[in-house]
Amino acid sequence: MRFGPKTLRRLAPPALALTALGGACTYGVWQVEARMQGYGGKAVVINELCAHNLSGLQDGEGTRGDWIELYNPGDEPVDLSGWSLSDDKDDPAKWTFPAGTEVQDYLVVFADGTARQDAAGYWHTSFALNTGGETLYLYNAAGELVDKLKYPEQDFDITYGRAFGSGAETGTFATATPGAANPVDFLQANNKAPLGTAEFSLPAGFYEGEIDVALRANDPEALIFYTTDGSDPAEYGQLYTGPVHIYDRTGEANEYASMPNRLGYGYSIFLKNYAVRYAPDPVDKATTLTVRLYKDGCWSDEAVASTYWVNVEPHTLPVVSVTADPEELFGMSGIYAPGYTYYTLTRMGRESRNANFLSEERIDANVQILGLGDGGSLETQIAVAGQNSRVWFQLKNLSVNLPQQNETLGRLLREQDLDGFSLKAPGNGHWQGFYVDGFWNNYLYDKDLGAQYNIPVILYLEDEYWGIYCIRNRKDEAFIAQQFGVDEDSVTICTSTEPDADNSIQTLDQILREMTCDEAGWAWLNATFDIDSFIDYLIPDLYNNNWDGVRTASNTIIWKATEGDAENADGRWRFLLNDYDMSLMYGFWDPFQDLLTMEPDANNMQLVLFQKLWQYEEFRTRFAEKLRAELATTYAPENILPAFEAWQEQLAPEMERNIVRQRVEATPLLPLADLLTRTESDVQSLTMEQWQADLEEIRTFLTDRAGDLEEFLDGVMPQAK
Repeated sequence: MRFGPKTLRRLAPPALALTALGGACTYGVWQVEARMQGYGGKAVVINELCAHNLSGLQDGEGTRGDWIELYNPGDEPVDLSGWSLSDDKDDPAKWTFPAGTEVQDYLVVFADGTARQDAAGYWHTSFALNTGGETLYLYNAAGELVDKLKYPEQDFDITYGRAFGSGAETGTFATATPGAANPVDFLQANNKAPLGTAEFSLPAGFYEGEIDVALRANDPEALIFYTTDGSDPAEYGQLYTGPVHIYDRTGEANEYASMPNRLGYGYSIFLKNYAVRYAPDPVDKATTLTVRLYKDGCWSDEAVASTYWVNVEPHTLPVVSVTADPEELFGMSGIYAPGYTYYTLTRMGRESRNANFLSEERIDANVQILGLGDGGSLETQIAVAGQNSRVWFQLKNLSVNLPQQNETLGRLLREQDLDGFSLKAPGNGHWQGFYVDGFWNNYLYDKDLGAQYNIPVILYLEDEYWGIYCIRNRKDEAFIAQQFGVDEDSVTICTSTEPDADNSIQTLDQILREMTCDEAGWAWLNATFDIDSFIDYLIPDLYNNNWDGVRTASNTIIWKATEGDAENADGRWRFLLNDYDMSLMYGFWDPFQDLLTMEPDANNMQLVLFQKLWQYEEFRTRFAEKLRAELATTYAPENILPAFEAWQEQLAPEMERNIVRQRVEATPLLPLADLLTRTESDVQSLTMEQWQADLEEIRTFLTDRAGDLEEFLDGVMPQAK
């Protein structure tokens, strides 16, 4: 049984005396019985040990070493002259008790490898205890085995031994009792208690010059443990003994930001991860103190964190710091890595997409948000999210659970009951420097399309700068219930990648392909789909020429509900705006000629639906009227251009650092990788000059697109003169 290598208990000498006295009083009656039974007639037993004494019993020089306690359950003292203790059954006499040593009730010896007697009279053995676990042996003067005690891996200041009165029952104790009766109960695994939290002398934030951060526990008797790498102090922490120095990390090599973790669609693309360098220059770094308290064998049920930046230029956007156990995040079994399975299969010559970051696994993490709300620490769980973006790109989306409703953040994201949010990466679009999906969601948020409200932020992941991301609410049943006034429990969601067991896009696609466009077909279409919802979904998709929208089968999200607002709970399928990363491209493109003539890919239900509906005059008329109205208002240049300018002005001050983070540099290995994979690489990185040029292209698109799209519409639906 393991409780984490940093479990501890402060046991000062005055407390030892009280413990011994309390033990004598509590167990005084029991001791008489215990001397008579429970220990199998043994003269002396190995009763208790501490293999990692951090803050407990001190020897005569004030040093805290490992110790072993012997117990005599009999009525008379036992002479230990010539007896021996050993941790090696092949060396019984590893350390021998000096002549004249006896045990009346309890005898404590320090096991620190020094083989001496100290000023307080404690004997010290010639061997030390192994924190990883081992077996201790006690032999009498004739070399006969008297007792042995096998113990598992040990934690700080937690002791292992025999329950009082029962020599056969062994386990871990929450309270160390050297020189006194052991408890009768053992420490239970995962012991958590409401011990409160620790307070930091300095708030999280940006500082000019190195700082020292003092910690104070709400409970003065609790010990404080902390880590600086995001891991749980209950597992990997160190004891707090004084202010923690937070130093300048400028120029440190990237540990995580440069890790290769793209798959692409084939092993050849994965190989090129190692022929390029991601984020070749050091990115900005922070230091996060994660703290948990410990007392009486229990860890505080809450870990708190505070992130500090030294000599890092403060950001103009809110900052999100996400930290977790580095191994659980970036290790071979980590959720952000390809992982063992992927490496094994690819070494066998099999193209595999069984990467860890496609598993949906969640890990414990701590999240802080500075600049939005109170900036407090949230102990939560995170997972890697997204579709093609997490396969093709190093910067991946994250899904964050909230331990409880966050009213402040919910209000900022325009959601009443926020139980989690997403951290959206730049995505897989042509305009990665403009986060166009976030722009479209915000611009269309109030049009009942199921848009997610976005707040641009700066993400630090495991204390390394990760670039501009967007906080956004998540698309789930609760989100739909709030957006459309329906009962959450009655909502069914289907996506192109995760079909519902009973209602799938694949099934609808098959029915649509086989249906005949007659009156019966029109009736079925209206009974199955909310046609107006589909029109509302089509218009922005066609305006922004979304290359990952109606044309493809990869980003469809439909939903239906049966209870709640009668208008939206009629059991018909409705469409959600989704994934506009690949938009604002090719403004010259006529979507009508394209979509009405192209052959739909397998399971591209939305394109099949559009082509079927277009055969009905009523649909064409309703669609054209709504599109013309939207082009004259929502998408008129005088309305959409200022909105986009305001969006990009939020990003502009942060863009230079963001571009440095996203930079990819070819190494001398790349030509060899191209040769081996029979491919040709074109490694390009965004620059500020290119970003400005891209901005001009987008302005041109937004200026001309409404007029161009109306002309394209006239080509298929001429206006009456």
